[in-house]
Amino acid sequence: MKKVLVLVCMVLLLSACGNSNETNSKVDVLVDANQFARITSEELVALMGEPESIEDYEWSVPKTGESIVGKLYIYQKNKFEFVIFENSVARLNVYSGKYWGYDDSVIEFQSKEDIFSMFNIEPNNNLKKIEDTNYALRFSPVSDTVADVWIQDIKENTLGVAKITYNLNYF
Repeated sequence: MKKVLVLVCMVLLLSACGNSNETNSKVDVLVDANQFARITSEELVALMGEPESIEDYEWSVPKTGESIVGKLYIYQKNKFEFVIFENSVARLNVYSGKYWGYDDSVIEFQSKEDIFSMFNIEPNNNLKKIEDTNYALRFSPVSDTVADVWIQDIKENTLGVAKITYNLNYF
């Protein structure tokens, strides 16, 4: 009976240690990027409210060289910037204040593995890392809703910009 009791205590102790490690590695979600995947501008405004500004976005599609004009929907002093082509969100850019120079705010992460959790993205089995330098980190494909994640301006454990692409036809 003592052996069983000791075994039960050890199991409980080990599971408690395991749970505390999971709690310590939990990452706060900065924004749920999945909800913006290829939604219309009307759906975007329903989720985010009216943007601070809407600007024309002239772009040359890299694959074809075709010149197109989309829209940028800008929120929170350019913290969130949505690139819209043909009334569909094609990309979400998330910027730190330090990147744009309007304040000293930064986007922090503990490890590269935390980046997907920061945006509530669950990578699928097709995930491929296509770039990993001291400055940038890029994955494509990523998930069923996110085609590409490109992190730039990495300094220690901060990033300047995260480009979350839903439709690669434009990029």
